[in-house]
Amino acid sequence: MHEDTLLTPLVIVVGLLFIAALSAIVVKRIHLPYTVGLVLVGIALGFAAADVEFLQPLRAVRLTPEFILFLILPTLLFEAAINIHTDILLKNLPGILMLATVGLLISMVIVGISMSSFTPLPIGVALLFGALISATDPVAVIALFKELGVSAKLSTLVEGESLFNDATAIVTFNIILGIVVTGGSVSSELLVNGVFEFLVVFFGGLAIGVVLSAIVLWIIGLERSDHLVQIALTSVLAYLAFIVAEHVFHLSGVLAAVGAGVVAAWRADKVFDGQMRHHVRAFWEYAAFVANSLIFLLIGLTEYHLFEDLTHYRENFVYILIAIVVVTIARLLIIYGLVPLGNKMSKAEPISQPERAVMFWGGLKGAIPLALVLGLPHDFEHRVLMLDLTLGVVLFSLLVQGTTIGALLRRLGLLEAKPSSH
Repeated sequence: MHEDTLLTPLVIVVGLLFIAALSAIVVKRIHLPYTVGLVLVGIALGFAAADVEFLQPLRAVRLTPEFILFLILPTLLFEAAINIHTDILLKNLPGILMLATVGLLISMVIVGISMSSFTPLPIGVALLFGALISATDPVAVIALFKELGVSAKLSTLVEGESLFNDATAIVTFNIILGIVVTGGSVSSELLVNGVFEFLVVFFGGLAIGVVLSAIVLWIIGLERSDHLVQIALTSVLAYLAFIVAEHVFHLSGVLAAVGAGVVAAWRADKVFDGQMRHHVRAFWEYAAFVANSLIFLLIGLTEYHLFEDLTHYRENFVYILIAIVVVTIARLLIIYGLVPLGNKMSKAEPISQPERAVMFWGGLKGAIPLALVLGLPHDFEHRVLMLDLTLGVVLFSLLVQGTTIGALLRRLGLLEAKPSSH
């Protein structure tokens, strides 16, 4: 019995990785973004599992918030952060933080008010949807931009915003969810407390990551000759930062993982020599490949359920279209409204009009919105509509924006001959 319990998930994971590897070969030949191809394969697997007997175990596979937030996210965040161009990030940090915080909050309000006006969602629940759907998901963005190959500056801008606004989305979502579930009314005192809680969780998580990174990097410095030890310690750092911040201090585990990775990237030249740095980055690139492969196949399997009950899907189809339009307009407004302000605040080279266009259209949605909406209590009112709206927007984002962003980059002359190497 115990052997069977372990065998089924093991076979599923190995099988999904095998499918992901085969998919990577195929999608490269047809010039389709790898992550988008995996979503399509995942949807196809969902349909096939209904009729093919040996695929039946896949019908029980579900994307869970715990899998995304506690297993996949620390790997992807740390890998992105440790490979980010810290000099470009620091130069553009004021503008990036403005988009990741103020921009997300503005987007949340635009989406929330619009959805409460045109759908059955009450204002509190509509704002909750606005919070979870406004984040540009690093799980989707980072994988896609690395594969397409963009300039170091543009890659850092998009990746930096997505890394930081993830935390904003999660913290804001949890604050609003608490208000909605308890039936509290919005007051000036509640807003002040919410802002204070946000600042503590946001910057507290960042501080945890920075401190733990400094400690672990000091330990790594004690053994510079063994790359296996160094890789093991960076793995510990990624998850330790997330766990300590999230579960010990109840701060932002996302920001802790990002802070730990950024500090590791900043100190890389002093802590790792050239060969060691190569081994560490190679390991994290593989870890990110595995994480991305699993997450996007599972997103596809989750999206399949949107089509499983077409009657139910048709009932909310108009609302899904409204959500897609509203979310897209909100993204357009914050990019073209806030980027000029960020240009004035930053000492870095201004963000050009072509780069703004890519930042707007490249604001993909992925696993984070799904993790948040799947984490809603099962008795939460409007949960089904919230799930349908999120699935619809994520599917549009990946299959429409994800498949056309490469053409946009080429048309604007922003695509490099080869993917940028971190």
